[in-house]
Amino acid sequence: MGLTRQYLRYGPAALFGLVASARGNAAFVALRGERGRCVAVPACEHVFVWDTRKGEKVLILKGLKQEVSYLCPSPDGLHLAVGYEDGSIRVFSLLSGEANITFNGHKAAVTALQYDHLGGRLVSGSKDTDVIVWDVINESGLYRLRGHKDAVTQVLFLKEKNLLVTSGKDTLVKWWDLDTQHCFKTLVGHRTEVWGMALISEEKRLITGSADSELRVWDITYIQEVKDPDEPESKKSKGSSPGAEENTEEDETLELDERPEERLVKCSKVGSIMREGRDRIVTLATDRTGKILACHGTDAVLEVFSVLSEEEVQKKLEKKMKKAKKKAKQNSEEEPERGVELSLQEEIQRVTNIRASSKIKSFDLILSPKGELKIVLLLQNNIIESYNLNLSAQVPQAVRASKITIGGHRSDVRTLAFSSDNIAILSAAAESVKIWNRSTLQCIRTMDCEYALCSLFVPGDRQVIIGTKTGKLQLYDLASGSLMETLNAHDGAVWSIALSPDQ
Repeated sequence: MGLTRQYLRYGPAALFGLVASARGNAAFVALRGERGRCVAVPACEHVFVWDTRKGEKVLILKGLKQEVSYLCPSPDGLHLAVGYEDGSIRVFSLLSGEANITFNGHKAAVTALQYDHLGGRLVSGSKDTDVIVWDVINESGLYRLRGHKDAVTQVLFLKEKNLLVTSGKDTLVKWWDLDTQHCFKTLVGHRTEVWGMALISEEKRLITGSADSELRVWDITYIQEVKDPDEPESKKSKGSSPGAEENTEEDETLELDERPEERLVKCSKVGSIMREGRDRIVTLATDRTGKILACHGTDAVLEVFSVLSEEEVQKKLEKKMKKAKKKAKQNSEEEPERGVELSLQEEIQRVTNIRASSKIKSFDLILSPKGELKIVLLLQNNIIESYNLNLSAQVPQAVRASKITIGGHRSDVRTLAFSSDNIAILSAAAESVKIWNRSTLQCIRTMDCEYALCSLFVPGDRQVIIGTKTGKLQLYDLASGSLMETLNAHDGAVWSIALSPDQ
């Protein structure tokens, strides 16, 4: 065999001007034991951890070549699972910033990750339609669950039972029994893709969001509980609401086809909550306690709902009962003839809408013990915003606590140029021209411009020229950061400019 020739290869040296890339999701992480202050966001192939209060980068979790597609912090707050575009998953320690564990099992991008409540298992869903359950402690894969016909959009472990719920773009929500590793139930009530889902009311309710403005609510009954002979009748009927009675006949016909050993869970549609957004759900999630539910579509509005706990539901019912009795007395009837029930809208109440400064790509929320809700929003235009919401107020209003923008552009960078001494780099986008110091990667100057397509440094590096989409040439002075001259050069867009020697 002959000698192999060696070639030098360019490798990326630095990444700058980036707050967060809009491909993945934002997640609160507990650094130094403090929750609700630091947030992890995808940044191309890396993960940045930002301190939202100071607006500083606290930690960089270095990736390899693939872009980050999903993040999920562990329940103990010490680790962060990161899914990548090539289907690999790496688990980083937030104390050291090193990747301890790597899982390879998916053929396409990871689209959903979730730890179980103890943090011992991790489940991942992917664009390759597979769901894989991993053992984090032994650093191995446990089993692969096949059944979805399109990309998996959400995966949820149940706390009490050894069950898993998954949703996909194939319009299906599947229930998996992890003891036997098979799918024992499929919900088929959606006409379009199921983009998100969440468990509320101590896992007695499932909420699913699809491409319309309806959030469908499903009642979950665990069959083992119902078969207990000592259980009083009232407990069984509790949690059912007006919509449940209409669906019982359909459910019976559905369940006759199922074999008895497959009936672990009974799932019936209770009704739906209407969102204000008309487009598809992008993210639907609850906070850790399950008291707050929030969702957003492809626009800039985050809708926040609060879910009443069982005690609050009971209190409301008693109040309603009193009112009904009073009314019955006035109408000289002996007793109100039918039982008083709460409507779904009373159990899941709209708190407020939060309008961000640009389209929302993802969010995360934490409810503090004092009743203050902290929300972080990852926006499409390279910005992270955090909001505080005081839920105990009469009319809860979201207050923007911080906004991380640093030097980055707000839209795609269209042109780059080096100065003649290689000290400065120019970058220009649809709204601004920025000059960066190459060694420190800090932004030195920002100047407003029209939609830039090409650029160059004038000899001497005192001025720069920008060619725009509208056909103008704009000349900027770097010392003052001002626009010196605008020339209407062309009717169409200026795609390229070049210097020619005058000697």
